[in-house]
Amino acid sequence: MFFLGVDGGGTKTTAVLSDLQGEVIRTIRLGPGNIAVLDRGSVAQLIRNIIFELLRSDSVDQIEAATFAFAGAGRLEEKKTADELIRALGLRNFSVMTDAEILYYSIFGEDPGILISAGTGSICLVKTADQKSHQIGGWGYLLGDEGSGFDIGRKAIKMALEEVTVKDSFSSFTSKLLSFYGLQHPENLISIVYSSVNPPKLIASCAKLVCQLAESGEPLALGIVDQASSALVNYAEQAIFHFGPDRKKTYQIALAGGILEETSIVHYQFRQKLAEKRFIVSYKKQELEPAAAGVLYAINQSQPIASSRIRDKLKMIRF
Repeated sequence: MFFLGVDGGGTKTTAVLSDLQGEVIRTIRLGPGNIAVLDRGSVAQLIRNIIFELLRSDSVDQIEAATFAFAGAGRLEEKKTADELIRALGLRNFSVMTDAEILYYSIFGEDPGILISAGTGSICLVKTADQKSHQIGGWGYLLGDEGSGFDIGRKAIKMALEEVTVKDSFSSFTSKLLSFYGLQHPENLISIVYSSVNPPKLIASCAKLVCQLAESGEPLALGIVDQASSALVNYAEQAIFHFGPDRKKTYQIALAGGILEETSIVHYQFRQKLAEKRFIVSYKKQELEPAAAGVLYAINQSQPIASSRIRDKLKMIRF
């Protein structure tokens, strides 16, 4: 019997199929898996591809339990759509959750903690000791995503546009931003953004450049990065509020996503600014890929507990 874990995000979908001993492990990587953006037919095809490419010649009936995590699955309508499409393929024992929820589980399991994730978008998930869950942010690029790659990129592009309206020439920062996008003039930024099939991804793509410029001391980039790290610290403070602020308590925090990777300036500034708040914090690292964590979740929902053997096998999976 097999257990399936799926992690569908804005840029890629990964999945793991394993038996209970971890002896048979198959993995797959496919395209975007944000079910709030994809149409119903595309979601159906994605789910079908995941299941049948991993099963190969095996039967769907051999899937004992599965976890499907998708970006956009936090809304009832999208979650219902995914549920219907999965059932149509013959699966009965499965869970549907968001990509942020499976990311949290991959780090904390069922334990209390605070996850702050900043990639193209941003979100903070909190689970308190009484097992109550709370979400902060995660409202998408039109309504939120503070401190995210999109937020950083949008501020950078706006800064370049504002600069050209008041000056005859533009700064080194704007020149480097234009070079990144292969453009000659800031006004061309407007054209590429509004003609893009995926504006959030296009805008967020320059965030790494902005962070690199900030690391080299570029003043305009430093200002943008400072705002991003402050926004993410604000997430942390709101999360701590759910535990009841206690200067003697240790808060378990995990930082995830490209903007908060360990070597980034945003990561460094976040930790520095939160330390200034004088909270006691222990930072947790991610050991499992979210799709592999989905396998563990599926096992734990249908079996007493996953063995240390399969946990160790799943920890070795990388995409």
